[in-house]
Amino acid sequence: FEELRLFKSGALIDPEREDLQKWCKWCDTQMQSEKRGRLRADRKARLLEIGFVFDLQEVAWQQSFEELRLFKSGALIDPEREDLQKWCKWCDTQMQSEKRGRLRADRKARLQQIGFVFDV
Repeated sequence: FEELRLFKSGALIDPEREDLQKWCKWCDTQMQSEKRGRLRADRKARLLEIGFVFDLQEVAWQQSFEELRLFKSGALIDPEREDLQKWCKWCDTQMQSEKRGRLRADRKARLQQIGFVFDV
């Protein structure tokens, strides 16, 4: 934990490849333990204090949503072609998930709030 905290704070610069692999395995163990309800509350609290992310898919969805929201609001002007392709794919995934009844209600509501059209 302490090594990860130091790395995240910027105090540990350029760790060895073996250290990164060790941390990745350790982080995966923490995520799996939390997912299964086996991570002690005090450990989870300490990890959250340093910004540990337990659900990477949720973070990715939130980030894509925020980028789309900014784009639709006009705050992102002239995005890169790669970004447009990524958003198109992400939007298609949301439409397909909604069509199959797999899109969570909270996500659907957030998308509807920014004027997302599911049926094109």
